[in-house]
Amino acid sequence: GGPMQVSVAFAEQQAKDRYECHAWAVQQTGYDPTKPREGDLADPAGQKRVEYQRAMGACLDGRGYTVK
Repeated sequence: GGPMQVSVAFAEQQAKDRYECHAWAVQQTGYDPTKPREGDLADPAGQKRVEYQRAMGACLDGRGYTVK
């Protein structure tokens, strides 16, 4: 396996981690950015979105990703 295979495996792992962190953050906060209309009605001030992003960041950080 050359470097290309490594990056493909990494991209797949990253996608899996992002998906799992997304699902966890939604569970933690009740906010799902993939359903914006529903989320906006439930979250007029954007507070849940901030909480979601914080949860997502903490989850990715815990898996060794650097979150900017």
